[in-house]
Amino acid sequence: MLPAMLNGTPLPFPATANRLSALFDHVFGDDRPLSPALPLAVWQDEEAVYVEVDAPGVQEADIDVSIHENTLTVRGNRKGQREGGYDTRTFGRFEQRITLPTPVDAARVEAMLANGVLRLTLPKSEAAKPRKIAIKAA
Repeated sequence: MLPAMLNGTPLPFPATANRLSALFDHVFGDDRPLSPALPLAVWQDEEAVYVEVDAPGVQEADIDVSIHENTLTVRGNRKGQREGGYDTRTFGRFEQRITLPTPVDAARVEAMLANGVLRLTLPKSEAAKPRKIAIKAA
């Protein structure tokens, strides 16, 4: 899959491409409703990939995280609190797929939901970690 581009520049987050894909599916025949996209951040260091998803009002029982091959999927449901009045917040089912930048060890993934933020730590697989190569003198 080629990276999403804007004027020849790669888009910074895989989620941007996912949102565009969902929009095209919706406009050109996929009859599923568009799900609200939650703000997120993705970064990595030598040990792990980190993902933070802003999910205010979402309870632990209403969110599901899974990994299949190289894709992280976060889905859930943000339930509305009241009816009537004025409210610009989004409610309902959501799903975001993130193509991971490197292979991870799915058995060691940690997820924590606190203060409306879902924090995921995805340890890199041993094959994906940088290795120091010893140089021998001739």
